[in-house]
Amino acid sequence: FFGNSSSSRNRGGGRRRSKGTPGSDLRVTLKLKIEEIASGVSKKIKIKKHVRCNDCNGSGSEGGSSTKVCTVCNGTGEVRQVSRSVFGQFVNIQPCANCNGEGTVVDRPCRKCSGDGRKLEEETVKIDVPAGVTDNSYMTLRGEGNAGLRGGSSGDIIVIFKEEPHEYFTREGDNIIYDLFVSFPDIVLGAEVEVPTLNGKARLKIEPGTQPGKLLRMREKGIQHLNQHGAGDQLVRVNIFVPTKVSVKERE
Repeated sequence: FFGNSSSSRNRGGGRRRSKGTPGSDLRVTLKLKIEEIASGVSKKIKIKKHVRCNDCNGSGSEGGSSTKVCTVCNGTGEVRQVSRSVFGQFVNIQPCANCNGEGTVVDRPCRKCSGDGRKLEEETVKIDVPAGVTDNSYMTLRGEGNAGLRGGSSGDIIVIFKEEPHEYFTREGDNIIYDLFVSFPDIVLGAEVEVPTLNGKARLKIEPGTQPGKLLRMREKGIQHLNQHGAGDQLVRVNIFVPTKVSVKERE
């Protein structure tokens, strides 16, 4: 939770609060694989949050009963406390505890939500993750957070993306790097090998005399650019496989 947002006020003659109290935001961490980041993905997650009460339609009033002006703050939503000292007079202004700073109270509270206008439930939220997001980047789902008190506006859901480590690939921007290990004869004489990609496997040609550490580029086999056309590349780093044990035949 990021906490409650402050309610807006009218700048007219009084200082009456707007209807209800806004709901708080929710923060969610969503783990993603590189394959999901590469082309985008839709995820569904279950979240416990405050939702609007259907019995009172979020008003908090039983059977559509009316509200009345708070007698503690006289509808201002604020309580002022004046204190005096040798330095002068000080005024401390705080939200009214009787009406929660709204300026009005419910005559007959809803029995289902106890007059809050909302209740705690589990909901399934769909998150459309665009391609190309990065680790610790985030997106905001407006109005999908906690419902406000007694008709107040709903908060947001802040979705923070967390990229999971991959078994084969290392990400560098929108490019991905794959370490390929080939035998000494293959790197000297050349060969055609099979390498994994984000969309299955592909054939790659190793030219004769390729030097260890060389990067071979596979165009647009990487991650799609965020909100742009095109994609990064897959870079294949050639390494020599050195066996720890060799047979007599292999030695010959």
